[in-house]
Amino acid sequence: MLRIAGAALVILATGTMGAAGVLRLRRRTAALEGLCASLRTMESEICSRLSPMRETLEILSGSAPAPVRGLYRRAAEGMGELGRRSFRSIWRGAVESSGELLLRAEEAQVLMELGSCLGRYDVREQAETIARVRGRLEVFLRRAEEERERDWKLHAFFGLASGIFAVTILL
Repeated sequence: MLRIAGAALVILATGTMGAAGVLRLRRRTAALEGLCASLRTMESEICSRLSPMRETLEILSGSAPAPVRGLYRRAAEGMGELGRRSFRSIWRGAVESSGELLLRAEEAQVLMELGSCLGRYDVREQAETIARVRGRLEVFLRRAEEERERDWKLHAFFGLASGIFAVTILL
C-alpha cells in the first residue's frame, strides 16, 4: 500500500512539473501579448495626447495587462531618480527586473531599445521607435504562440512519462 502511495506521489509530482512547463508557455505568450497591447496604448498617449513620460508610465502601470503592469510600475517609480539617472538607465533596470514577463534575452534587448528614444526625441521619432519595437515583439509573439502550440503536449507527456518511468525503475 505504501509503494502505491509513493508511486502515485512520484507520478503526481512529475505531472505537476509538466503542467508547470505548459503554464510557463502560456504565461510567456500572455506577457508578449500584453506588451504589444500596452505599446499601442503608449504610442497613443505619446502621439495623440502628448502625455509626458511619467504620466504615460503611470497610466500604463494601472491599465496594462497583469503580467506587464510591473514593468511600467517600476519604470514610473524610477522616474523620481530622473536627473541622477538617465531614462535609458531607468528603463533598462525596469526591463531587467521584470522576470515575471519570462522574456528571452533577445526579446528583452528589443524592449530595452525603447529606453534610448522615449522622452528624448520628437513625437514622430518616438512613434516610429515604438512601432518598430512593437512589430518585432509581435514577431516574437507569433513564435511564442507556435512554440506553445507545438510544445504543450510535449511538456505534459514528458511530465507524466518521466514519473511512470521513475516508478517503474523504483518498483
